Amino acid sequence: MTLNQSTLNTLLSRINLEQIAVATIVFAVGLLVGYLLRILVHRTTIRFMPTYISSLLAKATYYVIVVIFAIMALGIMGINVSGLILAGGILGIILGFALQSIVSNLVSGIFLYWERPFKPGDIVEIEGMAGTVVDINIMSTRILGFDGIMIRIPNEKVFTSTIKNITAKPVRRLEFTLGIAYKEDAEKAYNVLREVVEKHPLVLVEPPPEIYVEELADSSVNIKVRVWVPVREWMNVRKELLWKLKKALSNAGIEIPFPQRDIWLRSPVKVILSKDRDQEES
Repeated sequence: MTLNQSTLNTLLSRINLEQIAVATIVFAVGLLVGYLLRILVHRTTIRFMPTYISSLLAKATYYVIVVIFAIMALGIMGINVSGLILAGGILGIILGFALQSIVSNLVSGIFLYWERPFKPGDIVEIEGMAGTVVDINIMSTRILGFDGIMIRIPNEKVFTSTIKNITAKPVRRLEFTLGIAYKEDAEKAYNVLREVVEKHPLVLVEPPPEIYVEELADSSVNIKVRVWVPVREWMNVRKELLWKLKKALSNAGIEIPFPQRDIWLRSPVKVILSKDRDQEES
């Protein structure tokens, strides 16, 4: 008789039919509890999570419950499972360090689905990267940039970043700063700008447009123009309206100045014209 057979016989002698029956009942209860919790988790999470994430969480819950009850059943049968638990703990720690980034992205993805700061089709800006949200999966978020480049951002970075959802509201404000020369009539410029804004079909009446003198700058009187437009048309209105405002000021004969500087010299400066220089040289 070999050592393995002797050990096996010793182990079997310590297990009686009563322990086997109790262990079997415990394991069966574990299967039932795991099955019921699996259904409960799936029905609860499917309301606010994608199907594949809900199914993954339900399966993970089922297997964790089954493993726990299996260990309990082995303990009832008199089998020492401390070594197995220790090995499992060490393996779990190793896997935890190895899969830290993956788990972090997974958990962040779950919280993103729960919080819903944006959805596919929204225009967002994350960490200075702007574009249209194409997909939100369990590990990352994909954004199609305005330049046509697909951007993949890990969910961990998305969840911990400041997110600007540009299309979360139906309207968005536009701002322009237009400078006119000090010699120009500010009231005339105001009326010209007001007429352009009021005629534009995509500028909203409510909230009302705002036109006012913002600053008396070094070379110009700066007029601020604020309007509200539909968020989906924001970029088109911005390009069109800025051009129309500039053109209206030019057509009205209102000067848009460039920066000017007056230079003062401490000592007199002698200016020699080219003709005088030629005469001196001759």
